[in-house]
Amino acid sequence: MVTKLQRWFLIIAMWVAILFFVFVFYWIMVRPAKIRKMCAQKAKQVSTRVKSDLSDTLEINRAVYLDCLRCNGLDK
Repeated sequence: MVTKLQRWFLIIAMWVAILFFVFVFYWIMVRPAKIRKMCAQKAKQVSTRVKSDLSDTLEINRAVYLDCLRCNGLDK
């Protein structure tokens, strides 16, 4: 027989587990996607301001993108 105290403990433990898994999902899936999207937009803005040939623009775009990823805690 489960007492009221045990029932409340199980309910609280269940909610803690749910919140933990939601946080882990956000940290592993959602956060990196948002950072990559933001860095791609930043690199696009920088590369449109630079007037040079195509290869230089691509190198600048890649450098800005990778630097933005590193500054936000991602490695590629």
